[in-house]
Amino acid sequence: MVSQHGNRTRRHGARPPGIRLRRLVGCCRLGLVLLCAVWSPHSAALLGWYGLPSVQAQDRPAASDLRQRQVAFLHRLRQADPRYQTIEKAVLNEQNELGIILNRHVEMEAVRPLMKTLLTQMVKAFPRQHLTVIAYAPTQPPTPMGTARFNARTRQMTYTPAVPQ
Repeated sequence: MVSQHGNRTRRHGARPPGIRLRRLVGCCRLGLVLLCAVWSPHSAALLGWYGLPSVQAQDRPAASDLRQRQVAFLHRLRQADPRYQTIEKAVLNEQNELGIILNRHVEMEAVRPLMKTLLTQMVKAFPRQHLTVIAYAPTQPPTPMGTARFNARTRQMTYTPAVPQ
C-alpha cells in the first residue's frame, strides 16, 4: 500500500524517514532560541506590546510589575515559536505556574528537555521564586504529560512525568 503525503511517499503507513528527527530538532531549536534570547526588562519594551493582553491596574505596584513581566515572558515565548510548532497554548498564573499545551507532533522524549529550558528561562525572568511548568497533551480535556518544578530555596529543578491513566 502506497499513499501520497505532499511530495513524500509512505509505505504501509510508516512515516517518511527523518520526520521524527526534524520534530525533535524543532523542539531543540525552540529551546536554543529561548536560551539565546535577550531576557532583560529593556527587551520587553522593544517588543512593542501591540496585541498583548492589557494589564489591569492594581493597588499594589509589585503585583502590577509581576503581571507585566509575566505578559512579557509569554510574549517572548510566542515569538520563539510563532508558527505553533511546539507550543499551542501557554498560560501563566499568579503563582508563576506555567501551563503549556504541546503540539501533537512533539515527541515524548523532547518534553523533559523542553520543560527544563522553559524553567531555566523562568528562573531568569522571575528570580527567587518557586516555579512550576506543567505540560499537557492536546486532548479534550488536556492530559498532563509531566511537571517540572524549581525550588527557589534549594535552587533544585525536578521533573516528574505524569502517571498514565
